[in-house]
Amino acid sequence: MRFVAVALIAAALTGAASAQSVETVEIEFRPSDLTNVERLDALRERIRLAARDVCDVHSARSLAEQRVARECVAEARRAGESQLNIAVARANGVIEMAAEVR
Repeated sequence: MRFVAVALIAAALTGAASAQSVETVEIEFRPSDLTNVERLDALRERIRLAARDVCDVHSARSLAEQRVARECVAEARRAGESQLNIAVARANGVIEMAAEVR
């Protein structure tokens, strides 16, 4: 079966809050996953876990590091969910319909 990928882009902060880098993680899924509620939930969970890994939540020790890690996770999840929503819309023909209406 064919697999496609969605990129999860996270602002992974290293050390000081001003030192910022961008890391990309690919999450593979089957196109059929986009039309099944349980599989979509599983994809969302994989995005959540990838965001926590990319943002290195487990190594945040101080309150400041924990705050930065939480902000990073929130941004990474927003980016991943946004990309997933676009993929779902395409799979359901919503994007193509919107283009035809214009």
